[in-house]
Amino acid sequence: MFRNAHTSLCTVAVLAVLFVAALVAGAVADDPGNSNHTGNDVSLETKIASATVYSHQAQIVRRGTVSLAAGSSRILCSDLPEGFVETSLIVEGRGSAEAQIVGIDFERREDDYRGTPRYKELSEELETLHAERADLIIQRDAIKRREAMTRSVSDLSVSKGREQLAAGTFSMQEWRELLAFIEEETLAGELRLQEIREKSDEIEKRMRWIDGEMRKMRGNATGGKDLIVDCEVASAGDLTFEITYIVGGASWHPEYTVRYIEEFDEVELTYAARISQSTGEDWNGVDVLLSTASPHVGAAPPTLFPHFLGAVRGAITGRVTDATTGAPLGFANIMVVGTPYGGTTNRDGHYEIRGVESGKYTIQAGYMGYEPTRRVNIRVIAGATKRVDMALQPARISAGETATRRGMDSEDMRIRPINTVAEAIATQPGVVLHEGEIHVRGGRSSEVKMYVDAPAISYAEMTVAGSEFAANLVIAKPVELETGAEPKRVLVVQRRIPGTFVREAIPRYSDHVFVRGTLVNPLDVPILAGPAEVYVESAPAQEGPPVTNFVGKDSIQDVAPGEEFTMYLGVDQSLKVEQEIAREVLTRAGSRKTKIRYTVSIMSESFRKLPAELWVLDRVPVSMIKDVAVRDIEILPEPDEHDEEGLLTWKLTLDAGERAEIVTEYTVEFPSAFTPRGINLE
Repeated sequence: MFRNAHTSLCTVAVLAVLFVAALVAGAVADDPGNSNHTGNDVSLETKIASATVYSHQAQIVRRGTVSLAAGSSRILCSDLPEGFVETSLIVEGRGSAEAQIVGIDFERREDDYRGTPRYKELSEELETLHAERADLIIQRDAIKRREAMTRSVSDLSVSKGREQLAAGTFSMQEWRELLAFIEEETLAGELRLQEIREKSDEIEKRMRWIDGEMRKMRGNATGGKDLIVDCEVASAGDLTFEITYIVGGASWHPEYTVRYIEEFDEVELTYAARISQSTGEDWNGVDVLLSTASPHVGAAPPTLFPHFLGAVRGAITGRVTDATTGAPLGFANIMVVGTPYGGTTNRDGHYEIRGVESGKYTIQAGYMGYEPTRRVNIRVIAGATKRVDMALQPARISAGETATRRGMDSEDMRIRPINTVAEAIATQPGVVLHEGEIHVRGGRSSEVKMYVDAPAISYAEMTVAGSEFAANLVIAKPVELETGAEPKRVLVVQRRIPGTFVREAIPRYSDHVFVRGTLVNPLDVPILAGPAEVYVESAPAQEGPPVTNFVGKDSIQDVAPGEEFTMYLGVDQSLKVEQEIAREVLTRAGSRKTKIRYTVSIMSESFRKLPAELWVLDRVPVSMIKDVAVRDIEILPEPDEHDEEGLLTWKLTLDAGERAEIVTEYTVEFPSAFTPRGINLE
């Protein structure tokens, strides 16, 4: 079983055990005696070496070294937090001792504070908050998938709609219902995402407070479970153990500061990350990596269902109750697995999910404190309603079960350790100089200032360690962040991005002219969706430093490396655009037909010192009604773009002080029984 060590320092024994669910079931017997053990008892003290932070959890790596004598050794580690996911545990060892791991076990410690009602109450609330936050992330992703579906529906062109109306396969009422559906879905999605963001902030604040209260109650006590590693040592020496596990209560999200440098037509993008953690353990000088992976999504794609033409949608209704008492479970989560369909029950436990495509589905119901329940092979038929009642069994949720109870299998949580931060930084130093400018980093966006004509100073950015599956953003400096403390903001990267910039005006809706930049993500990492604060740096009227003004808040969507994206960068006040609309009724009173002639005049003027490219957007109406016609369209000058939906775009170049006028005229003819408001004309 063992090899003789020719040199004590060169011989390396690698010990690795993946602690899986089956081992947990058999091992956590809480047998503190372990009377069969006759070897050496050794205490292993570890420190957190690194933390890989995901959207709502973290992978922690602890390291510690022990000296082992030949024979059997029982290694005891009391450093693991209470809420770690047992099924994610990985134990590895390296060193000069030649040894083999023969078993892993847990022993629970019962400290005085754990038995107090207040501590139990806080612990249960913390578990509930962890689960609620995981739920919010799942809901957020479902809303994004639903938004993508809505966008695909909205891509149905007017011309296709007109063809279907003409053919009689699509009524005007159905067309209006479709447009109303798109508008309602978009608005509802935006409102729900805002609610999720606000709720997530509330949960994080509450978690930090609870964590602080529990720390006060624990004092110097440790509580939780002891990790026991049994080893057979062939030759004495040292072993450095690396213990890796998943723990909830940690998260990060991106924040951006965008500065449009008008003089050079460039955008300076500051990509920052805000990290929070309430894991129950302090991070003192910890190497932190921020992962773009999404473990909550799962390893498998959603199920693809068949697409039937015709009337293909049905509904699912039912009631969710307590299996033991029959009491209704209000506000339980209902999910059609692998699809964006889902909802919650009302106070009486009833639910209804409409608009479900025909097919076979798996329905899952979940409620805090109950085992999740699934019903499989539920057949939804077009035009019909399928009733699916669910009775949930009560269950006590332990910290290690929380992620699984929220829809993740333990297989999803089994994440292998990644390379060390020291190795990543050694190969990618990530130090960048900027021309003659000092950049103060690490603070809030309002603290970022520019000083010109000063010596250049370098700043440390994150480096990247990852693969095509996910990028791991390596923070250049070890992080100090106590559990429950206020979130820490760190710099990811800052880049000046050249782009194509135009001024864009939609005078029908606004008399402002906006700057639109078309950019390409130059980074090796994705730009993740997040809030952005937008600034504009303008050259001063006289000699002196540039002037930077805050112009507003915006958001950035997910952008892959090398992908093109568009950002709006505020209002350019050196350009003015005004619009006037005149109408003339061309028919006599009492006529069967009403004709109205519209004249739309748009006047643009530049007060800039340099030429400016200005895009002006407007529209002419397009009739979707058989008896309504749009005739005699005259547009001067001709637009650069005129699509089938009546949208017009002029791409003008205005010199300093130049004015330009656009005139659009058209006549709308409709039965006099109609009104302009009734046909959506005015």
